[in-house]
Order: sequence, then C-alpha cells, then structure tokens
Amino acid sequence: MSRSAIVPAACAISLALGLSFIFVWAPHPWGWEGFDHYHQLALTLAAGQPFPTMEVPWGYAYFAAAFYRVFGDRPWILLVAQVVLNAAVPWLVYQLALEWTTQRTALVAAAITGLFSFNTLYASTQSSDAVCTVIFMSAIVVFGAARRHDRWPAFALVGLLTGLAPQFRPNLILIPLVLVAYAVFERRTHRRLKASAVLLMCAGATLAPWVWRNYRLTGTVLPTSIHGGVQLWYGTLQVGPYLHSRAYNPRSVFEAPVFDYTSLDRVPIVVEAEFHCTEPPLGDVSLAYWSDTDSVEKRAAPTRVGARRYAFQIPPPGRDAVVYYYFVTTWSEPSGPARRTTPTAGARDPFVYFVSHDHLGDLDAHGDRLDVFDVVRLIRQTAWSEPLPFEGAVRQAGVADARLAIAHLLRATLGDKADTATVRIESNDVYARVDFADGSAISIPRQWGGQITDLAVGEGIASTLMTSTRSIRELGMPDRRLTGMEGCEQSVAVGVNQVFYRREPHMMRRYGALAFDNIRLDPVAFLIASAYRSIRLFVVEGDSDPFTAHQFSGSSRIYALATFVTAGLLTLCVAGIAIGWRRGYRIGLPILLIAYVPVTLAPVLINMRYAVTIQPLMFIFVAIAVSAIPRPAGTPATVSSPSVR
Repeated sequence: MSRSAIVPAACAISLALGLSFIFVWAPHPWGWEGFDHYHQLALTLAAGQPFPTMEVPWGYAYFAAAFYRVFGDRPWILLVAQVVLNAAVPWLVYQLALEWTTQRTALVAAAITGLFSFNTLYASTQSSDAVCTVIFMSAIVVFGAARRHDRWPAFALVGLLTGLAPQFRPNLILIPLVLVAYAVFERRTHRRLKASAVLLMCAGATLAPWVWRNYRLTGTVLPTSIHGGVQLWYGTLQVGPYLHSRAYNPRSVFEAPVFDYTSLDRVPIVVEAEFHCTEPPLGDVSLAYWSDTDSVEKRAAPTRVGARRYAFQIPPPGRDAVVYYYFVTTWSEPSGPARRTTPTAGARDPFVYFVSHDHLGDLDAHGDRLDVFDVVRLIRQTAWSEPLPFEGAVRQAGVADARLAIAHLLRATLGDKADTATVRIESNDVYARVDFADGSAISIPRQWGGQITDLAVGEGIASTLMTSTRSIRELGMPDRRLTGMEGCEQSVAVGVNQVFYRREPHMMRRYGALAFDNIRLDPVAFLIASAYRSIRLFVVEGDSDPFTAHQFSGSSRIYALATFVTAGLLTLCVAGIAIGWRRGYRIGLPILLIAYVPVTLAPVLINMRYAVTIQPLMFIFVAIAVSAIPRPAGTPATVSSPSVR
C-alpha cells in the first residue's frame, strides 16, 4: 500500500469497525442506549423539557438530543454519526504525529489508531467518550497550528474546543490552563500572551452558560458536573485490602446519612408534600414553619400545585439551623370543612429538618430526635459513666436504657421483633459493642470524636439503626391510633430538598466530607491506591466478581483479551516515550497531556474508559516504538528526522 493511502485506509477501517459494532456485533455489553442514561436525557431534551440533572454535564445529552429532535427516537442514526466522527481520529493522529515525529511514525500511528482505538467501541453506544475524543484531538491539532503562527483566531478556536470538551468529560476542565501554560513557557512574547488570554476567555465563555445555570439553581459555582464528589469517595473506599473493589469496604455503609438534612444554607428549602387521600376533597394547604434562629411561626402558600402534590419554599437560613414545620390542611368533610395539622400534634410535634455543614456529626442540637447518637451516649453512660445530653427529655420519653432506645428506633422496620433485636451489649476499657440478632454489630471506641464514621457499623440491623430516628416528643405522648377519615387525611409523603438542584449539590458536599474523612484515617493507603490507579488507568482489569466488574456473555474472554492488549499498548507507549526522548523528538506536549489524566484522576474511582480521550496520543508513542523495530534487509528507508513544523 502506498503511503498516501495509509491514512485514508486507517479512517476507513475505523469506520467499518464502528459500523460493524453497531449493526453486527459489539464486544461491549451496553447496547445502543449506553450506560449513563444519556438516551433518556436526550429524549427529555428533544421533547423541549429542561436539563434535569447535574450528575452529568450537558454536552453529549444535547448532542444526542439534536438527532432525536430531527430523526425521532432512532439511536442508530446518532451512533452512525458518532462512528463517522470517530473515523477522523486516525487523520488527527497523523497530523499530530507529523508535527512531533517522522512521517513513517505518523503513518504507523494512524494505522494503529484505525485498528486498535477503544474509542471505536464507545462510538457504537451512547457514551460521551467518542465525541469528546474527536473534540479534544481537534483542539490539540488546532493548537499546533496556533503555536506555529501565533494567530489569535486559532487560539480562540482552541479555547472554544477546550471549553466544550469538559461538557463531555468533566476531568478535562483544566486543559485550557495546561495549554496556555505550555504556550507561554514555549514562547514568552506579548503576542503569545495576548493569544493565550484569548484562549482562556473563549474557554470561559463556552463554560459560562452551564456555570450560570448551575449558580442560578444552587447558589454554587459548578463548572461541570457534581459527580466528582462521589467518585472521590469511591476512590477512598478502594484502598488497602479493598483495592480492587469498594463494594466490600465496610465504611461504604456511611453513604446513608443519620438525619434528613442539607448543607445548602443560602438557597430556599424546597418542601414537597403528596397527600394520598382522595376522599374527602382537600380544599386548602399551607406550610407553617419556624427555626431555632427565628422562633416566630410563619405560613407559606404552595408555590406549585398539581394532583394533590404541593411544593413550598422556606427562606434560606443563611447559617446552620434547625427548621421545624408542619402542614395545615382544610378538608371538605360531609359534616363541613375540617381543619387538620400534619403531623397531628402540629406545633407540639412538628417535622424537623437540619441545615448544617457538619456532615458526620450529631445535628440534633436541641434533642428533638431519638437517634443512633443517643443510643451511643446511653451505652457510653452505662459503660464509662459519661454524661447524657438532654437526659431529661430522653427519660421523660420513657427511654430508660440503650436496649429500649434501640427497640423504639427499629419498631418501624422490624415490628415486634424490635424488642429482641439486641442480643448483647458489652464493654471494656477500650470499646463498647452492640450485637444484633442478624449478626451485625456496632462497635464504639472509648476515644470518640463524636463523628458517626468513628464507629464500626455492620450491614443489616446495625446499619438500619444508624439511619433510624424518631420524635422524642412523640414518644412522650399517649399512643393514638388514627382510623377512618382522619387517618386517611394524615396519609402524606413528604420530601425536603429532593429536587435535583438541591439534592445533587448537597450530596456532592457530603461525599466530599466522607472522602476526606477516609483519607484522614489512612492517608498512606490512599496514596498507594492512587499510585496504583495511575497505572491501572491504562489497563483493562476484568474480574469474575459481579461487584467488581460488569458481567456479560463472554466477559471473561473479552476481559482477558482487553487486559493483554492494553498492557501491551502501555508497555509500547512507555518504550516509545523513552525512544522519542532519546532521539530528540519534540514530545513534551503529548507527554504532558497523557500525564494530565492520571494526575487528575488517580485519586478517584476510575477504569480504563477514562483514558480513552488521550489514547490516540499514546498510539503515537506506540508507533515510535514499533517504528524503531529494525526493518528487514532491502526495505526502503523513510524520512527519519523529526518534523520541524
């Protein structure tokens, strides 16, 4: 094959492989709809509805929605477009390799990309990776031209592309800064500085609509998605003996909070209520509320009404607070209008909601709830004679000891079995321990900082107890069973800050707090795990354990092949870097871009998918290593000096 035909052939091979993965057989298990729910997101957007999450950035969802808007729910058209875009990657690799190495190496790199690019796999499913790789590689190609000529329009285009890329893969958010730092370091002139400033401004302008939308909804600056918090927490769970699977780390139990709370104190609290009773008719609903920072009871009318679903807003407290609220309803009973409060005791026993930045401590500042912290303190009082906060209220509610407190908390889930759920409570000078009927346990160290994560909590009854709370006021009141019409009128489902623009940014903060708590406990294990993941990022690692790796038909063989191929590519890439460096090739930028990914992602939970964006750059170094293999005698030599473009 002539040299001029190699690059088009590589693009054609990529196209053919991609189409076969769509219409014939794909070695991945996800099907056309993918694994990040982009199909449903795109359909939602195509129907004219707003973007309903912050879990993923907007880029790919709107890209897919454009196809659904024009062609309807026909995913194959979208996938074909992705495969066509992906077919340009061998050409983009060739252009970059020409700039940094030799023509022979560039041709080899293009051929390897056409044959082995994992991006071709992701192009056949609804995933953001395929389109992102094309955007990213295009940005680097344009950046090469921008550097050569120092023309600000080219730098502006790089800014637009690198500002767009993080809206497909959030970890690329710092790439504009990396490119500007490289450009300025390479040539310290006023012209280069001005062009670099244009790059940053264009990247910022591309990000601005998403940042403004998130700020308007949450009062928080969120340049990409909120998913980084949970990924970091997962990364801190996947350490030490749990290096290959976080699923078995017992600290994963702390994902569930003890209390219903939020850390967003500068935006209104959204209270939603759905009344289940259909008869008698519900005539009027209002929300009564106050807080420990403002004890004056106020009323709020619904901000949204529909099918017995009501939404209310409580003004932001602006600081940590305990918020109390109840519903005031009017029902059209046969005997006339009836006024009710939910809960039935109204202001004497309201719902309680916490606003706090303390994600791991006891938020019940005024002793309104019976909770696991009270159980722990009752045990500590018995074991080590420690004082019991709010002892008067606890005793008045009839909670004489830890066993009775546990029974009260478990009654809703275990019924009468709650009375026998506790097998034993024992203690010594070092710790106290509660054993439960299902074999789970809670271990309480004597040296306790007051955080829930300082306890050892098992899965089962122990973890159920950890997330169970009851009103202390309710426990102190006579038991009253509601029946008939009044019981129906009290049937209501209540959710506070469950809309995505409240729940998701709060959970990002909570996961961050959990992650840093894990790091605090064992920073060395976290550093070792991060170092391991910086290598593991480039190699597919399968497993027969369904909690460790996705299982599908033929997965064991495919995982084994993928491990062999990716390990070989990584080895050749490292060899190519060494050879290219020794030969004096100008490979600083591709090395920097490849290193960027493990440096920014090694602390979080990752797999080889996260390296797909920079895999085409790795193929250039693989090509350097392959090109260094001695040619058989009589083979014509090609240009071997690096390009000076």
